[in-house]
Amino acid sequence: MAFGGSTASNTLPHTHNETLINDGGQLSETLTDMNGVELFSLITDNSAAVAANTAAIAALAAVPSGLVAIWSGAIGSYPTGWALNSVGIPNKSLGLSQLTQTDGRGLYNGQPRTALGQQFNTGNLMVGKSPTSITWYLYKTGSPTGTVNAYIKTSAGVIRETSSTTLDPATLNAGSGNATANIFNFAGTTALNTGDMLTVEYTGGSAGNELGVRTDNTGAISDSVMRQFTGSWADVAGESLTFTAGYELAYIQKS
Repeated sequence: MAFGGSTASNTLPHTHNETLINDGGQLSETLTDMNGVELFSLITDNSAAVAANTAAIAALAAVPSGLVAIWSGAIGSYPTGWALNSVGIPNKSLGLSQLTQTDGRGLYNGQPRTALGQQFNTGNLMVGKSPTSITWYLYKTGSPTGTVNAYIKTSAGVIRETSSTTLDPATLNAGSGNATANIFNFAGTTALNTGDMLTVEYTGGSAGNELGVRTDNTGAISDSVMRQFTGSWADVAGESLTFTAGYELAYIQKS
């Protein structure tokens, strides 16, 4: 039997062209067993998806000039044909807060904990939002010196954005019962990916001269986890930092 189904006596090139005489014909796009039972089909009907995409593209193209919409992504990263509205509607500031304070963690060089972070996972409100600020509730123990920083980082600890605000820990109140709200500002241009963290970090001080960070040890936030850096990042189960993460909804206008 000739390979490919050819009945010619001479050897022909191995093709599957149904327009040629004595050729084996087109390969089937459906794999069957010897009884003809379909096992797998290479044909996928994606007509519904194509139609949906076509309709979505048509809808975007049909948006009339002057329409104002709300944008919750990175500030400045608006869709083609859109810009900040020209009628003076101010951006709306929103945020996610966890304000319960039942405990505290110290940060200083050599503790070895030098950073704490709140990670936002799938389903959390902050995923996809672009933080404009993070408020940490801080205090001091002893006489810490140096600088406190805040960051947006990946789950692996890679810096995505550094806050424009820093803090001298010497200016804080002493004692966890006297913690104050301290705001660190971001540009609002970094949209959080799943697993990204907002962190507070302090690599100065010494034992007894520490930055204190208020926490809640009575439960975690849904779709979020508290983490600490002790040479590497690790989860702190069942707890949360005390914080308010701010972001803005911008009003944009179709040109």
